[in-house]
Amino acid sequence: MSVMTKEEKLAQTTEIVKFLTEKNEEAKKAGIEQHAHFITSIAYTLGSLIGFDLKPMGYGPMLSTVIESLTDGIQMAAIEKGVKGTFVKIVRD
Repeated sequence: MSVMTKEEKLAQTTEIVKFLTEKNEEAKKAGIEQHAHFITSIAYTLGSLIGFDLKPMGYGPMLSTVIESLTDGIQMAAIEKGVKGTFVKIVRD
């Protein structure tokens, strides 16, 4: 299995973010119901990819990584919007 370079990761991430941002804007323009459907569809698709593509022993670690990334993204956006508040992460060993 080949390891992606930092440049390859950035290019792939940029492409994904650009695509999803464009689709998100289309959904927002279509109304709140369409926007909510778009967001839940992304979550469902991601969950399906994890379920189908990983071995069951990989579900937990990947789910943990996804939840951390999701909360980091929400936190970053909230800070940018001036929202006062912080997510608290509880980690169990």
